[in-house]
Amino acid sequence: MGRYDHRNHAGNAGDVWKHFILLEAADWLLASGGSLAYAESHAGRPEYFLNAPGEWQGGIGRIWPLLPYLTDFCYFKILKDLNQNALATCRKGLSAARSGRASISEPAPGWLIYPGSTRFIYELAKRRQKSLRADVWDSDEDVAGAWESFTNSAWPAGSTGPNAIALHRGDGFAGVMDHLGRSPPGLLFIDPPYIDSEDRRLAKDILQTARDLGWIVMWWYMMDMLTAPDNLQTVELIFSEAGLDGGRWKGAVVALAAAVGEGERFNGLISHLHERREAFIKILKLE
Repeated sequence: MGRYDHRNHAGNAGDVWKHFILLEAADWLLASGGSLAYAESHAGRPEYFLNAPGEWQGGIGRIWPLLPYLTDFCYFKILKDLNQNALATCRKGLSAARSGRASISEPAPGWLIYPGSTRFIYELAKRRQKSLRADVWDSDEDVAGAWESFTNSAWPAGSTGPNAIALHRGDGFAGVMDHLGRSPPGLLFIDPPYIDSEDRRLAKDILQTARDLGWIVMWWYMMDMLTAPDNLQTVELIFSEAGLDGGRWKGAVVALAAAVGEGERFNGLISHLHERREAFIKILKLE
């Protein structure tokens, strides 16, 4: 099995859509309850530091100057909160562009913080003052070290408060499969690197098991490369609609599934995600 490192791709056009929809779904679920159980088989790092050049320039870099106008969306609000210094520079470029003196520019050179999926979920729960239990997996020693550093700084003296993240070292497919039946149902996010020929089959097995146990499942993939089963509900973005550059990729998709008994609640979530998608696209087109 190969080794996947997301640092080269963090913040790209696919990440923008992945995390936008993931955060909107988690926010909707938190609004209807006081807590959230979250699971992810391939967590990656708690945060990435973006610098030019990089794929992020065609993704979040394209939207970065507009973050102050997108804070009604929790994804962009979190990014704004974590990057106040970089945004101060962008505001000057945006003001100049609107007055006709310059074009909208990317963030000034320097490190920009871009969270991973689990860190985004943690930041959301903290801002909503809701309880979170996240169980996530990664086999990479460097990733484990990054999480240890983050949790030590986030929760001094080992106190986690209402929000707990448990990073488990090891095979994420086996770990999640074992975890699903022992945890209260919640939100499962599937985003394996597909560096092994078995990844897709294992992900499908996890999806079906989670569904049967009452979990809501989200599965992200690039539009040009279908990896999820084709009978799921989907929320799609063609990158050009949002002014993003995905390179050779046309767009990205988040597919969702839930148990049969979740019909009314699940339909409410799907409707919410489509409404938020349209609101997001509308703002970008106006800008």
